[in-house]
Amino acid sequence: MSTGSNDVIVTDDVKGEDVKCGYGTCKPRTLQKFNNPKFLLFVMCVFTVSQGFVVNGINNVNTQSLERRFRLPSSRSGLISSAYDFAAAIFGVVISFVGSGRYKARWLSGAAFVMGLGSLTMAIPHFTTGLYDYGQGVVGTTCNKGANVTEACEETGLSNYLGVFMTGMILHGVGGCILYTVGVGLLDDSVEATKSPLYLGILYGFASLGPGLGYIVGGQFLDIYVDFDKVDMSTINIDKTDPRWVGAWWLAFFITMTTFWLIVVPLSLYGSELPSSQAIRATRISQMHNGEHDASGGHGKNKRLPIKMFPKVMCSLLRNAPFVFTMLAGATEGVLTSGFATFVPKYIQNKFGVTSSLAALYTGAAAVPGAAGGMFLGGFICNRLKLKVRGMFKFSVITCLLTLVSINIMWISCEERPFAGVNRGYYNASGGSKDEVVSNCNRECGCSTRYYKPVCAQEVQYFTACHAGCESESKGKDGSLIYGNCSCIAPDPVTNATLATEGTCASGCSMMYLFIVLFFITILLTFLPSTPSDSATLRCIHEDHRTFSMGLKWMFIRLLVQGTVWK
Repeated sequence: MSTGSNDVIVTDDVKGEDVKCGYGTCKPRTLQKFNNPKFLLFVMCVFTVSQGFVVNGINNVNTQSLERRFRLPSSRSGLISSAYDFAAAIFGVVISFVGSGRYKARWLSGAAFVMGLGSLTMAIPHFTTGLYDYGQGVVGTTCNKGANVTEACEETGLSNYLGVFMTGMILHGVGGCILYTVGVGLLDDSVEATKSPLYLGILYGFASLGPGLGYIVGGQFLDIYVDFDKVDMSTINIDKTDPRWVGAWWLAFFITMTTFWLIVVPLSLYGSELPSSQAIRATRISQMHNGEHDASGGHGKNKRLPIKMFPKVMCSLLRNAPFVFTMLAGATEGVLTSGFATFVPKYIQNKFGVTSSLAALYTGAAAVPGAAGGMFLGGFICNRLKLKVRGMFKFSVITCLLTLVSINIMWISCEERPFAGVNRGYYNASGGSKDEVVSNCNRECGCSTRYYKPVCAQEVQYFTACHAGCESESKGKDGSLIYGNCSCIAPDPVTNATLATEGTCASGCSMMYLFIVLFFITILLTFLPSTPSDSATLRCIHEDHRTFSMGLKWMFIRLLVQGTVWK
């Protein structure tokens, strides 16, 4: 036995062409310097950051933009995220079983290629649709009694692109399930049991950086007009503060497509396994539940399981108490995180009255340090305290209980802003309900409800200037539009004028900052037990079943989470 650099132990029986880096017979000595767990961890960290960036970052930031651009209700746009979970659940359990043997790095290389293809698919609708119509052809933005209001021609078939987005997320789901099943198994096979929590903690920590970067970078792209590559921007008369604004949601997908396809190269260079793997398997202590033996009669040789053993191995895992209870705990956590990830930016935007880019920035500012810090800190504490299986499970239970206390943050909100025709009635309106946008004060104005262009008057918001009954329009000193002679607005007690200004009413609420701080604490506690619980569970499962167990675990978690969300 000889010891090489980077603390990699290589035995005589694993020296050979099969474990060297390279293609075919071209395996230069220089490449072997990267044939170690540390460089593998680096490449996988880049992979996980990219995966989180596009799936849990860009996809969530774009939710409201896609709803507006392709006329999708929230009930249908939620199917885009669900497509990822269902694909990862269905394909994950099969791929994790088939990929449980050698050449795991090649599976990861294929996963990176498929995810790049998914990013390309997600961007295609931008190039196959016409220009975004935000109401340029609508006549009647102010009240014009007796005039015929014409609506702009609507581009048909936009909602049909839901299937294209779901296809893109299905491809992302296939690649993601390989990363978090086969990839985790490969990394755990390549390092000592005492170092596994630290390596997994670093991997999961970088994985949580991806969504945060997606919120921040994707939010900045939303400040760029969606069709900036097709139109003269001087002809666009709306800005990012306008509720009709749609940002360049498609731009970030090209970044991730390039990144994924670059990752294909280093992963495809690895051999059947790392040189350190066989020596580590020989020295690792088994801590399987109840001391059960391999259902297939194996002895931890990192071999591929035969298909006929699929039901027997599955039953063996489902009888493993640590595996089952960790899986159920993961599903409970998933219900919380999936809701947060998809709708927190939208919640902040609507509840606290900020732009979509700022909402994404605030969410990312809390999610990045919270999730990354929680995952890394969990692995670091376990490694520092030298916790064994029992200790890691106790640590996970304590942090889960703290999370139950911290999730009660949704009570933090600002007072609901008055909105005429929605939660309060119109001034000078009789015989109508407060939840009717069209009332007797604006009924003859022929107002269009197709496009939302709010105005504000006396801290009350109106759907459009037309719905406020305003008959005149002028520009103020700052260039903003001012509307006058508004029949649905109460006269000013001093000037007796009935004026409204474009845009939403300022909320003047500072509760958002308290929400962001508590949101960070909740995310930190939520992700703190992730690394210890995964590492402890892997120690309780037979060597040959670990990759398959990750696929089975994520299948149940994703199906249970989606079943709860769509119930």
